[in-house]
Amino acid sequence: MKKGFLACVVAGLMTVSCLAACGKQGGEEVIPPDAEITERVDIEFWGWGDLAEQNNYQTLVNQFMAEEGNENINVHYVGNTATVHMQNLEGRIKNLPQLFMLPDYDFYAWVADDTLKDITPYVTEEELSAVWPQAVDEYYYNPDTALLGKSDGAKLYGLPKDLGPFTLVYNEDLLNAQIAANKLNKEEIYANLLNPKEPMTWTEFRNLLKSLVPGLGENQYGISHYEIEAAIYSNDANFFTDDAATQKITDKNFTDALQFCANLALVDGVMTPEAKQDTDGFTRFQGGNCIFSFMGPWDCSQFWSFNIPFKTNILPVPYNGDNPNARSTAWVGSMGYCVSKKANALQTAAALRLAKYLCMNENAQRKFYELGQQVPNIMEMARDEYVNDTRGLIAGKDPADRSVWLDTIDGFSDTDKVGGKVRPRYYTYSSGWYAELTDYLSDQGLWKGTKTAAQICEAYSDIFQKKLTAMRKELGL
Repeated sequence: MKKGFLACVVAGLMTVSCLAACGKQGGEEVIPPDAEITERVDIEFWGWGDLAEQNNYQTLVNQFMAEEGNENINVHYVGNTATVHMQNLEGRIKNLPQLFMLPDYDFYAWVADDTLKDITPYVTEEELSAVWPQAVDEYYYNPDTALLGKSDGAKLYGLPKDLGPFTLVYNEDLLNAQIAANKLNKEEIYANLLNPKEPMTWTEFRNLLKSLVPGLGENQYGISHYEIEAAIYSNDANFFTDDAATQKITDKNFTDALQFCANLALVDGVMTPEAKQDTDGFTRFQGGNCIFSFMGPWDCSQFWSFNIPFKTNILPVPYNGDNPNARSTAWVGSMGYCVSKKANALQTAAALRLAKYLCMNENAQRKFYELGQQVPNIMEMARDEYVNDTRGLIAGKDPADRSVWLDTIDGFSDTDKVGGKVRPRYYTYSSGWYAELTDYLSDQGLWKGTKTAAQICEAYSDIFQKKLTAMRKELGL
């Protein structure tokens, strides 16, 4: 971060020379985030996450305020859990914090409703070029066409907090115990099935789970739950067409993916029948009651802080080997650092300075991965320093195969068979449809075997189509 660039603020007012240097945006002065701030400015920053994540962010906010040049910026950090964050933000809609985290799947509604500030003038292409492009591109929006993504006419309305690949994780201690108890070939399993570069097929994964579960204790399972989006994406399926206009939940690839998830419990007996996609699954895994589950980089903070008493490692998500177009595809989440449109010029400058610090400052990104918070946003740091732990900041800490997360983030190639995809809710005006769909699947008996996935999706397809049409109408599309 540059120091002493320009004294843009004197007693809270702008000098004539500053007006010329800083410029205007829609009639409002634009103060560069690296301009010298000579008067105290107070900003409120709202984050989201569990207690471990909140502690991480307070650490980074304190580090930011202690840096030279930031003495006059006072940040009041408020941490919210995932269950109340959006509810609390909506309760403050008329008086939003100047900077706040916004989940990628709520971004469309908030940017379309004109609540976010266009931050394009505050960030250079050179700065953005160091960050994962797929992370940055999520927070572009064209107000004229109501379309997401970077394109001609699109403006930037947020900086990425991270990219969070959510992939398969296993309890190595419990796995090894079950391999020994069932007299399985450990060397073959690790070499052929638990390979971070060669994802398992669904058939291989099901057979592995069935071979491991005999002898498990009461209330212990092969897998805690199965991520629906991972199954659907890994069968070359989707919830709707690319423009989110037409439902695709009746497509065979889609219903086969749902049935695969259900059959882990109904046919194979390796997953609890109640284990639909929810947070309970990961809690069961943390308690040592499941061999496999799913985790993201942010979960490392919990594991390290709470001293989880078993070793873990990660794997690519399995794919349907019977489908020639299927590939291992996990969902990749993100959140944006967004600025309230009502923030004044000085607050915006301070908020963007903090956002840029958290998003792309080397010291901050290094501290984040050291704390087990995320894969670095800075591509070069992630690919070398983080994966290979060249600075020894996470020596001996799980998971060892962190490269799986990077392979998921940076997509497929001739040699990389592992990729990721944004969650479907990102592409729609409202995100509530996803919970409504999964609740319907449960209510109609998917997990109990009362009805097949194909039957349930066929019955729901017209309802879902009407929801898609209504959401596009909200956007004027």
